Amino acid sequence: MDYEQLGHILESIHPGVTIADSSGVFRFVSDSYLSGRSVKGSDIIGKFAGSEEMMKMFSPCVTQMVFESHKRVTTVQKGVDNDETFVTGIPVFKDGELEMIISYSSWEITGFDDLRERYNVLQYQNKKLLDEIELMTGRDGGQRYIAQSSRSRDARRLAGVFCDAGCPCYIYGPTGSGKSYLASTIYGKKGTLYTYDCAPVGEEVIEKELLGEGSMISPLSGIYAVIIKHIDRLSPRLQRAVLEKCAKAGIVPVGLSEHSVEELKGADKLSEEFISEFEPYQVQMYSLGERAEDLKSFIDYYLGSANKKYSRSVEFTPRAMGCLLGYDWKENIDEVHRTIERIVLTTEKKKVDVFDLPDRITGGSSEVFAQNASLKDMLEFYESGLVMRAYEKYRTSVAVAQKLGISQATAVRKIHKYAGRDVE
Repeated sequence: MDYEQLGHILESIHPGVTIADSSGVFRFVSDSYLSGRSVKGSDIIGKFAGSEEMMKMFSPCVTQMVFESHKRVTTVQKGVDNDETFVTGIPVFKDGELEMIISYSSWEITGFDDLRERYNVLQYQNKKLLDEIELMTGRDGGQRYIAQSSRSRDARRLAGVFCDAGCPCYIYGPTGSGKSYLASTIYGKKGTLYTYDCAPVGEEVIEKELLGEGSMISPLSGIYAVIIKHIDRLSPRLQRAVLEKCAKAGIVPVGLSEHSVEELKGADKLSEEFISEFEPYQVQMYSLGERAEDLKSFIDYYLGSANKKYSRSVEFTPRAMGCLLGYDWKENIDEVHRTIERIVLTTEKKKVDVFDLPDRITGGSSEVFAQNASLKDMLEFYESGLVMRAYEKYRTSVAVAQKLGISQATAVRKIHKYAGRDVE
């Protein structure tokens, strides 16, 4: 059951909606309920309605009253801010068993059958719309997944096959190649995710956080899959324990590593349970250098994202784009992201050219530029350096004109051309 989708549909009909599952655990709290209150959604979602914390937050807790009685309840409920709301809670049954509890403020439902029918129609229409959006934008789970190269498309297809079948997944490849992003976009379509990174902590901390009391690997957490980064850092003992706990909680494990299962087997670092769980479901991610078709798409994507984030309209000249495409991005996607965002944030120009790129990039690409540039390109490159250095020092077109021995009108045109701005 997609509680969030159902909740948003119900909220469009009336504000103040909460949904709990058959175990009495809150799975959705509408924005309209939280608005103006001191509590956040994370304070409620995933909590059992009958817990001491919830009983203090809601007095009385209508959801808990319905959970205990399996009957409709209407009463005045006092919240954590001492606000009083007229709340109705209704139990929803399927095949004679409690399926969920819907609570709402000052809202009368004529019949849940009518509501379910309306929800099914809206769900069908929403799915058609999402399918159309995905076809147009190439998005998974609300996020854009860049897969121009055959290797990226193969990885996406395999992960999707394993996810749709409810299977675990083991994604391996170099740092920054997009393992976590692939896992979250594919498995995030199925439900809530919990991500844990084993790299920065020791085994004792890992054991406490993944296996101890309050761990998110629990049937009450409401998560669909747990993404475990650097899963190869787990000892064979913890591998067995974590996989066993996932199985008992009904949570799908997704492991991320720089090494394939076969490599780790050779180093004698894996338990038999680990091998059995993940070996059939491996997905390999390659470095950005091994899937060059994706690079320009990543540059375009992060350029657009940074422009939107910082309210800019920066562009790359064809020569600058050539240098970016010719650079060896050793840190893969993460380095592309950081570099493009920094350029957009710090440049004073609307059009970024070769000489505006970081030294480490032009150093690796200048020879390629020199070999392929025409005389006009080289002269323009040299001229732009003179004009921009003068403008950065003197800041006025009059001073630039005097320094370079040109007319002020020419200085204005050159500054506009290379700096992308109008000056006096």
